[in-house]
Amino acid sequence: MAQSDIEIEKTNQAEPAHTPNASPGMPPGVGSATVGGASISSQKEPRWSKQRIAFFTVLWVVGAALLTVVSFQASKFAEFPGDVSLTKWFQQLHQPVLVHIINFASDANWPYPAGAIAISVIVILLLFRRFRAALCAFIAAFGADLANVTLNSIVARPRPNDTQIAVVAHLGLHSYPSGHVSHVIAFYGFLLYLSIRTSRAHPKWRLWLLPVQLICGYMIVFVGPSRVLEGEHWPSDVLAGYLLGGLMLIVAIALYHWVTLWWQQRQHKAQAINQKEKDHAE
Repeated sequence: MAQSDIEIEKTNQAEPAHTPNASPGMPPGVGSATVGGASISSQKEPRWSKQRIAFFTVLWVVGAALLTVVSFQASKFAEFPGDVSLTKWFQQLHQPVLVHIINFASDANWPYPAGAIAISVIVILLLFRRFRAALCAFIAAFGADLANVTLNSIVARPRPNDTQIAVVAHLGLHSYPSGHVSHVIAFYGFLLYLSIRTSRAHPKWRLWLLPVQLICGYMIVFVGPSRVLEGEHWPSDVLAGYLLGGLMLIVAIALYHWVTLWWQQRQHKAQAINQKEKDHAE
């Protein structure tokens, strides 16, 4: 049976700085753990430096401030300068195959398929006992959706209705920000981060994780253009979707690291208490 995040972190915490079964070239603190009968390397979670924490904090605050300004303007104007011209430029693309390739990123992220995919991924992570990954994936996906619905109702911006803009379907809902984009950036962005992190920790899994990374990369790259190409959103709606999704992605990644460090500290305290009791008994 596969080890959980908690069990792997516990193994890391209990290992000495130099493990005798560590592979040549591995840094101190890297030992081995058994997952499904196979020996893999695992490494203790490093603490984020103060510089990294400061960088991501500033990045999040700047992104939140920019989203606030753009949202305020979007509540006043149905479109921004350049929205119409950029949309018309995007919709000059008439290669059917390329259009279908781009627009599949939208088709796969309507509420029902997007929800089904997110729940399936979370269930798979739970089956592999990756509990903190499942928690953060849930927050990334559905947290972004909730934030989008909330901001969408507050701004209440109408969808593109210019006669020169081709619209695939008249949804009748508000336009700002793009829910497709915010969901994809947060959810698939976190899966991309998680898969890259896992492939670095377990090189033997890289080939299996490559398709996941390609799918995530495809969704992230094409979901924005597809929303404009289908005429469902203005480019400024897409920009806001990227901002909102990016903010939720930073929250999910930060939470992932915080939970890991919290568990390590909890295990360290438990070991210290056990050792103290053992010494006292002797």
